[in-house]
Amino acid sequence: MSAASEKGVEDVTTETKPTEPFLSVVKGDPSDEELAALVVVLSAAAGSSAPAGPAINDQWGAPTDLHRPSWGMPTSYLHGF
Repeated sequence: MSAASEKGVEDVTTETKPTEPFLSVVKGDPSDEELAALVVVLSAAAGSSAPAGPAINDQWGAPTDLHRPSWGMPTSYLHGF
């Protein structure tokens, strides 16, 4: 018996089929640094799979704050009695 089976841990072997390469060079002879830079850019462009969350509606400094509120006609409060 192995040490892993004595502790109750089972050896699990799973067959994985090979996946397609992330990218392949069709023409030219890029250096390792150029390929690394390309992989970093493409990975960053792919983004994360985490949800972005709710969008924040920030109205601070909106141009509509520069206008005075409309209260009606200027003469509507003169003859209110």
